[in-house]
Amino acid sequence: MLNFKERTDSWNQMMLAPSKTAALHAKRKELGFRDGLENFGTPVLMVYLPLLLITLVLSGKFEPIYLAAVLFSIASTILGLFLVSAAFCVMAYALASFLGGKAKIGRLYYMIGLAAAPTFVFTLVMNIASLLISSMAEAASFPLESLRLLQLAGAAVAISMIVYGCYLLTVSIAALYKFGMKKAFVSWFAPALVLLSAGAILFISDLFGILKFLLKTL
Repeated sequence: MLNFKERTDSWNQMMLAPSKTAALHAKRKELGFRDGLENFGTPVLMVYLPLLLITLVLSGKFEPIYLAAVLFSIASTILGLFLVSAAFCVMAYALASFLGGKAKIGRLYYMIGLAAAPTFVFTLVMNIASLLISSMAEAASFPLESLRLLQLAGAAVAISMIVYGCYLLTVSIAALYKFGMKKAFVSWFAPALVLLSAGAILFISDLFGILKFLLKTL
C-alpha cells in the first residue's frame, strides 16, 4: 500500500521519467488491484470534488437537491471509471497473456492506474484552467479571435496529453510484462478499440432512438 504522498509522487515521477518509474513499480509485487483502485479514485476526490464544490459555492445553490446531485455525480464518475477500467484491464490481460506475458491481473490493473492517474489529473486541471481563462477573457470582452485561439490552444494541449497518456500506458505494460513496445501497444490498443467501438454503437443506437421518438411526436 502507498500513502497519499507516495502515490502522488509516483504520478509526478511517471510524468517526468516514465520508463524508470514504470520499471521500478513493475518490480513492486505488493502493489495490486486495491492500489490500482486508489489510483483511479484519488484524482476524482482530489480535483473533481473540489471543482464541484467551487461550482456550488459560486452558484449559491446549497439546497439538498444540489448537494445530492454533486454526490451522485461523484459516485457515478467513480463507478464509471471502475467499470470501464476493469473491462479494459480484463481484455488487456487476456491479450497480453496470449502474447506470452505473465503477470497477475491485479498487477496489470495497478500499472494501468499508474499511467492513467497523472494523465487524468493533468487533464482535469487543464480543463479547469481553460474554463477560468475563458470566463475571464469573456468578462474582459476579449476579441472573438483571441477566444478562439485560447480554445485551439486548449484543444492542442488536450490532444497532446492523450497521446502522452498512450505512451505512458505502453511503457507501463512493457515494463510489467517485459514486452517490446510493439507488443505492449497491441495489448492495450485492441481493448481500447473494442471499448470505443462499443461506446460509438451505444451512442448511435441512442441517437436513432431519440430520432424515432421525435419523428413519432411530430
